[in-house]
Amino acid sequence: MKRIFVLITLITLFGGSIISADKVIEKSSRRQPEWLGGMQDGYIIVAAEAETLDAAQQKAITGIREQILAAVATKVQSSTAITLHEVTDNGNIQSHRELVSMLSVEAADLPYLANISPSHAEDYWWCKLRRSDKTTYYQYNVKYPLSSSKLRMLVEQYEKQQQAITDSLQYFAGIDFSNYDALESMLQVYSDLRRFNETLRDDAHHSLCDAIRRGYDRMFATYLHPEVVTCTRDSLHVRLMYGDKPVMHNLRPKAKSNCLTAIEVTPQKDEDLVTYDYQTGCYDDDQNWIELIYTVLGRKYTTRKYIK
Repeated sequence: MKRIFVLITLITLFGGSIISADKVIEKSSRRQPEWLGGMQDGYIIVAAEAETLDAAQQKAITGIREQILAAVATKVQSSTAITLHEVTDNGNIQSHRELVSMLSVEAADLPYLANISPSHAEDYWWCKLRRSDKTTYYQYNVKYPLSSSKLRMLVEQYEKQQQAITDSLQYFAGIDFSNYDALESMLQVYSDLRRFNETLRDDAHHSLCDAIRRGYDRMFATYLHPEVVTCTRDSLHVRLMYGDKPVMHNLRPKAKSNCLTAIEVTPQKDEDLVTYDYQTGCYDDDQNWIELIYTVLGRKYTTRKYIK
């Protein structure tokens, strides 16, 4: 992963005190603290308003989280190039497309942010104000510590988290189903990708997962197909192929015909046996056919065999 570090000389972030002409009718202490509406190295100073004191306090805590995330985002910018196996119109599975995505900060996955609370603040000050229409509201101001060492720790946590995500994306993007011998293994990778996508929170990673999934879909659509191995007027053997290689599977194909009756499908180890009655409903011509249909991820894969 390429990392670009932006040097900053101050850790200080500030929200500023909310200047209001409304009348103060109650406050947490008589004297307003000197830090109110200012900025100090190693601290985040945030002010928030709400109709109740609890709501104002919670808005201030949310503001602290946002300020810390802004500091982390300023300190680290990450990008990753994901190489996708992509099937082109001419069926060349070796064709590649490179996707580049700027990784974003994910608040929910930084453990430190989950522990931010009023009890960890160094100082706070609130007041209750009355508007000209006699309604009231609260302003909550908080001074919260954020040292340079703590900020470095958050950046390291974020980079470790993003590297794990990138490693997973690289793994999924590098999948080539031609290396697999069993359809169930292919479908397990497909399912794993979808579950992994559900754990992600930002649009950039979701877009990457969706692009990889679409690549899987194109590989299946281009290379997966049933193939009749042997055929007589009594039975045939059919197998599921990926490109020119047969793949093991647990599917049972559906069969239909324009004249054959008593059609039965019996799964076998590497091929499916299909038996039928030719004599009852078919005439001796070259238009008697049977169709075998496999369904994979909602898509039908079909082959038709004419029985003479």
